[in-house]
Amino acid sequence: MADFCNQCANDMGFDPGDLAGITKPEDFAKGLSCVVICESCGYTQVDPEGNCISNHCADKHGLQRA
Repeated sequence: MADFCNQCANDMGFDPGDLAGITKPEDFAKGLSCVVICESCGYTQVDPEGNCISNHCADKHGLQRA
């Protein structure tokens, strides 16, 4: 099954959460995040909720957070 970050899932009308929980909150608090593959935006990093936070993903989600 394809996995999507929350932003891509929302854009496509899917339920979010495919990548939620991959990055642990305690790691994220230290500035760390997991690298994952979102089927839409490609290699990216996600926060604990599954939101894409990478400035370099294909959809530039991280830049939209600024």
